[in-house]
Amino acid sequence: MKSSMVHKMILASMLLISTPISISQDGARLHALAANDTYPTFSLTLTSKSPEYRIGSTMWITIVQTNLTNHDIDCSYTDHFEAIDEDGKEIKEHSWVPELYAHGCTLDAGHTDKSMQQLERVFKFDRPGKYTIRVKRWEPFLTDEKGEPLVVWSNPITITIIG
Repeated sequence: MKSSMVHKMILASMLLISTPISISQDGARLHALAANDTYPTFSLTLTSKSPEYRIGSTMWITIVQTNLTNHDIDCSYTDHFEAIDEDGKEIKEHSWVPELYAHGCTLDAGHTDKSMQQLERVFKFDRPGKYTIRVKRWEPFLTDEKGEPLVVWSNPITITIIG
């Protein structure tokens, strides 16, 4: 029984030692992974004040970013929104207005940051229907297997626009 447990521990140690770690040139990825076992370092939760809005009304959504780590993180970000209609077509954003999307802060370990956004300032909802909304932010310092910045998506929410 003891030798079986020792064998498993040796095997686990060998796997850990032989596991390759992808490191970006500046070492930021290694620093981010070494400082925290959580991947990604934050989550995004999207909620809407109402599931239904009239065309032309004010449509507030709330974006909550939660620090999943045991240390402070830079939560400066630029929001990038996605809206898909019930036919699967992407709704184009209005012209980019930096003050609508940009936000800067430091987020303590385990804490959250809440921001609000008016959807009608981001998208032109000019016809009734159901729309699925998501927001994404990029993970600073971390990249995916292709070397691209890691994208963290919120949960999708569905809103209905009525005439």
